[in-house]
Amino acid sequence: MSCNYSELICYSDIKDKQMKKLAVVTILFCVANFTFAQVSSFDTKMLQKTLMKINESLYASKYEVTNKEYIAFLDFLKENKKGDKYLLAQIDTAMWGSELAYNEPYIQHYHTHLAYENYPVVNVDYDGATLFCEWLTEQYNSNDKRKFEKVEFRLPSESEWIEAARGGNPVADYPWKGKSLKTNKGLYRCNFMRSKKDFTEDAVKLNNNADVTAPSKSYWPNKYGLYNMSGNVAEMLAEKGSTKGGSWKDTEEAMKIDGDGKFAKFEKPMPTIGFRYFMVVIEK
Repeated sequence: MSCNYSELICYSDIKDKQMKKLAVVTILFCVANFTFAQVSSFDTKMLQKTLMKINESLYASKYEVTNKEYIAFLDFLKENKKGDKYLLAQIDTAMWGSELAYNEPYIQHYHTHLAYENYPVVNVDYDGATLFCEWLTEQYNSNDKRKFEKVEFRLPSESEWIEAARGGNPVADYPWKGKSLKTNKGLYRCNFMRSKKDFTEDAVKLNNNADVTAPSKSYWPNKYGLYNMSGNVAEMLAEKGSTKGGSWKDTEEAMKIDGDGKFAKFEKPMPTIGFRYFMVVIEK
């Protein structure tokens, strides 16, 4: 049996119950054949190292959720026969065609090849992101090695995201100090759509080699230790259909913390949209 993952997207629209069961089986088979290494256990200790304190009860992940993390989540759904949830959480690889004329390499490899395992997952919708957070919550709260008695992982509200992005400076325009998108050495601080003029500058060659997204640990973190709070991928908020932070296809203005990029509102998965999980401590 072989599968073309990009052809599986239409199965979510199937109405016939028997055909939908076949779709689930087919999808789960394809997940089993992803090229990422399978994750056999939930590493609570490693997860806790990625969480940075925002305030007394709120923590945020250092990084945007990666392909590797999301595939581990899909693998969990496969192993536990949660086919209905997988249908909601599936990656719509065909959406690369909405932003790129030459998209076949991304459709075939971005979400499955080891070279992209630490890049931010994109082309997932709000349901997939919230199911991922619910999975983290269940895994964390049932683990004996957890630091807190009870927590909840979820997408942030807009105000929580802004608080995290500002890194303790309530009037900051950007996640970094100052009002320039470049360092004193001429290096860009984030991944966004530059002008044609920018691509002639030597500095661009030094730190802007990303064709589209960059790895989740790119550029420099803010004062809270969070990477890519501006640019790379627009990050989903708890309010369905909303994002903050701007993306690799947004212009300079969208890199501001209070700015709104062209993908600030969305209705479907996009190659420009990913997410970052936040954690709320319920019981210490």
